[in-house]
Amino acid sequence: MAERGPTGGLSPRCAGAGALGETENSHGAQGSRRRADAGPWEDAGMAAVSEKARKASAPVPGERSQGETIAYLLAALTIGAVGLYLIKDLFAPAFFALTLVVTVRPLVSWMTRRHVPRVLAATAAILLIFAFVVLLFAALAVAVAQLVDTLPQYAPKFQAIWRQAETQLNGMGVDQSTVLKEVTNVLDTSRLVTMAQTILGQLTSASAMLGVMAMVVVFLMFDTAKIEIRAAALGVLKPGMASALVSFCEAVRSYWMVSTVFGLIVAVINVLTLWYLDVPMAITWGVVSFITNYIPNIGFVLGVVPPAVLGLVDSGPWTALWVVLSYVAANFVIQSLIQPKFTGDAVGLNTTTTFLCLLFWSTVIGALGTILAVPLTLFVKALLIDSDPRSRWVGIFLSAGDSPVRDPDELDEDVLDELDQLDLDGDGVGEADPDHGRPVVERLADKAEKVEATAKRADSAEDGSVPSGSHQRSQAD
Repeated sequence: MAERGPTGGLSPRCAGAGALGETENSHGAQGSRRRADAGPWEDAGMAAVSEKARKASAPVPGERSQGETIAYLLAALTIGAVGLYLIKDLFAPAFFALTLVVTVRPLVSWMTRRHVPRVLAATAAILLIFAFVVLLFAALAVAVAQLVDTLPQYAPKFQAIWRQAETQLNGMGVDQSTVLKEVTNVLDTSRLVTMAQTILGQLTSASAMLGVMAMVVVFLMFDTAKIEIRAAALGVLKPGMASALVSFCEAVRSYWMVSTVFGLIVAVINVLTLWYLDVPMAITWGVVSFITNYIPNIGFVLGVVPPAVLGLVDSGPWTALWVVLSYVAANFVIQSLIQPKFTGDAVGLNTTTTFLCLLFWSTVIGALGTILAVPLTLFVKALLIDSDPRSRWVGIFLSAGDSPVRDPDELDEDVLDELDQLDLDGDGVGEADPDHGRPVVERLADKAEKVEATAKRADSAEDGSVPSGSHQRSQAD
């Protein structure tokens, strides 16, 4: 028989045995007796657990599931990408101007702290941006013009090299007559004239783009002259968004500064190397190397192929080989060994993410998207991922992964307190606040009652009446 407690109920030892017999699903007679002894206690406990599990797994009314959220997000991103593609001629130069203004913004603050008028500081920053952009596009235009003028001189040598390669391939049983015909058509003079006309048309559209950039730079620079006040207001209303935008500005500033300084160093080294190897148009290839340095992942390849091919045609295969080796050595030493010592991870994006974003943005907004791929990705990351604590886990898959990610139980207490104070649903009350979830009308009514009570106490104090609690304490004293 089962043991009985002093009040006639089951003893704790027998109840524990009954629970153990139930979890083991025993089919013997002893297991049956134990389940019978456990009886209503176990049934009630299992019912309570099942009810809690059902409530925990039930969807919250009005809240989308994770799958629906992802589907809506993908649809929104697709629509946004199509919209950006339709307005790329306006969006690309405007965003380029925004990143440049963000980059030179510390210069304006530095001049203002030294008692330079804000108008003069903003004007100096605008002139600096104009000088950088004009020199960049002018150098690119000169390089392309020199390339178009020089290529016809090497067309016979290109064809001779290809005929030699065709002879060797025919010796191995490969017919290359069709390919040779295509190469001859590409190197034809009329084709080069058409190429020059195409480049001229692109330069015309580039001048219109520069006009849009100039206007946006001027307006943004003067609008952000007193950005500190609006930044402080945003920090109060949306602290997560404010922190994400500050991180975006710092990352974009680091990206442009690092790419410019070290790209210039690499370009100078490449020009000196090409001069030493007697490769034609060394300065032109240096300019191309500097500009392609802003293109992540594949910029190095785009910069090394033209001088290597020209070295092959002009001086032979050994010159082309030395050009490739010198470019590889310069880029490896500067960008892999020296640059991380000074800047570390400037943008915090891994290589795969950067390459995929390069393909995406170049498709959406054109050639300028290759240069703006990293800043655009950082901007989208700040708006959609870094600004919301619930979506920051996505950043784990985009980051370079140099620093380990802490487990949730390793978070500092002050971080947890900060998360409790965040207003995730935008109702004006922190998630850990006792008023969270209450209707706004009720919260306002409570505040009105508190204000009225405070006013009554103030009126009583002016009339000389003392609350009963205070009167009793004074008598006790």
